[in-house]
Amino acid sequence: MKRMLSVAGSLLGLVVIVGLAVVLAMTFGGLRREAEPASQAFQSPIETPTQPPYPPPVTPTPQPTPRPTSTRPPEPPTRTPTPTFTPAPPTPTPEPLPTLLPGAQTFLWATTGERGPEIYRVQVDQTARVIGAAYRVNTPTLWRSRVFLEALHPSPDGKRVAASWVYGEGGTFVSILNVNDGTLTPIFGEKVAIDQRVEFLDWSPQGDQLLVLGGIDNPDLGGRTWLVDPGTGKYMPVDISQASDARQITSASFSPDGQAIVYAKSDCYQCGSEVWRISVGQQGEKQLLLQDSALRVEDVLWSPDGRYIAFTQWHETAERHEFATGELWVMDPQGDARHLLSPVTTGYYKRFTPVWSPDSRSIAFVLGEGPQSGRQANEPSFNVYIVDVSTREVRQLTHFQNTRMLEPIFSPDGSMVAFVATLSGVPEQFEPWLVAADGRGLRRFDEHATLILNTRAATPAIAWLPEFFPGGER
Repeated sequence: MKRMLSVAGSLLGLVVIVGLAVVLAMTFGGLRREAEPASQAFQSPIETPTQPPYPPPVTPTPQPTPRPTSTRPPEPPTRTPTPTFTPAPPTPTPEPLPTLLPGAQTFLWATTGERGPEIYRVQVDQTARVIGAAYRVNTPTLWRSRVFLEALHPSPDGKRVAASWVYGEGGTFVSILNVNDGTLTPIFGEKVAIDQRVEFLDWSPQGDQLLVLGGIDNPDLGGRTWLVDPGTGKYMPVDISQASDARQITSASFSPDGQAIVYAKSDCYQCGSEVWRISVGQQGEKQLLLQDSALRVEDVLWSPDGRYIAFTQWHETAERHEFATGELWVMDPQGDARHLLSPVTTGYYKRFTPVWSPDSRSIAFVLGEGPQSGRQANEPSFNVYIVDVSTREVRQLTHFQNTRMLEPIFSPDGSMVAFVATLSGVPEQFEPWLVAADGRGLRRFDEHATLILNTRAATPAIAWLPEFFPGGER
């Protein structure tokens, strides 16, 4: 009996163990099926429910932390920007410039500043001593990159100055400077819708009109010469023209009465030139004064008294330098009575143009020592000379060595000659100098030797204007 009970207990224990094993196996297998994804090749016939039998736990969306509310501080009071300091002139420039002092002459010069070309104005007494401060003219038109100031051309009455400037490869422009208040405006005005690229030729004797030449590629003024009223911007054609952009019209000059214009024309390179006289306002009345098949006439200059026409001529060469040695001549208004006065430095670039004295008795000019062809610009020694037109006596006013000189001009009364000369060993910097017409009293315009004209963006141009009187009369 005991044996049977023992066997039954063993069997019962075995059944319990087997049952536990089956339960564990089923539980383990279910866990594996939930943990491992089904094979892609196997598709369960049971549709997988789109929603789980129990809703999944919801992850709470984080709420943005509210920014603390703050009161914006008030804006600081507006500050006036501190102007950038520009060295020279010694006195800051007000806008507009101070009114000119009555009875004093005016001296202008061009140089290069931090913003580009700059023009300065100062007044001087009868002995060319500076009175008061020098002021920089407000010229924002010129304060751009690629602008180069070429020349200053004062009107005969001294009220205006025509400033010629170049903008990159875009052409030449002319702006009008009011000497009294220092304003600079386009020659045709601000509102005229035309191409304003022109080259300056001359002022009328009354100073109320300019003679300019339109470039051949100017669609409005191209290839023709025009008389322009700078006060109104109105313009009218003159019967002088050119057929190419090679600057065929080399120069032009009004007669003292304003009734005629003399001009030089060179049609091509090394093919000579002609000098013509034309009546103003009477179209078709032309007279050929001079014709030369070999020489280029560069400058024509009517004397203030109307008795002479001076001109320079030279041989064009294959080596196009800034200057060349030519000849200074005079003739009468009919092209007759021609006389050679002196050798002279001349060339394509208008830096050595001779100038008549106010009384028409003499001409000041620049001449370099020895032949100029093939030599560097800063090697020869240039000096200022003066020639008596009647006696043809030439007198040397300066005796510089290894110095280049440009821009000779007479003082308003003709007693002095001003010019610019290079600093020793610095070819791109010039100083204004003065010398009496008899050769005495050579000195710097600025006796403190602080006035330096930089040529990086401007020709070292100068202008000397007569006395100013109240009401703008000179």
